[in-house]
Amino acid sequence: MKAHRFSFITLALLLAFASYQAAALSLKQWHNPGACPSLGPIPACYLVLAGFALGLLGHLGNLRNLFLGGLGFPSALALFASIGEVFDFVECPKTASGIPMCYLSLSLCIICWLLWAWHLKKRSLELHEKLRPSER
Repeated sequence: MKAHRFSFITLALLLAFASYQAAALSLKQWHNPGACPSLGPIPACYLVLAGFALGLLGHLGNLRNLFLGGLGFPSALALFASIGEVFDFVECPKTASGIPMCYLSLSLCIICWLLWAWHLKKRSLELHEKLRPSER
């Protein structure tokens, strides 16, 4: 399998996983208000779900701006929440083992950005190889 296809599929699966996890937390929030913090009147988990879902749609549809905006929002929110968790001015929902979910969300976002950069590089290299005449 070509490297850019592998990175494309891996990134799509990771974004689908992140969307699924955000949907599970959103469902928990729906049934038990207060399960996740709010940004104004809107629970943050709903916004994170929308961001990951838009990132996935943008990635699958090759819509760069949708991908960047979609993944950019949960990345910024996870970074802010992680800093807030460290300095104790934000309370993130915790996993069963006590790990703040904002740390996990930030980790997923960083991995997604790295995979996206790798995907772009590999795709560019493979396109360059196709366009360059063979040097054999």
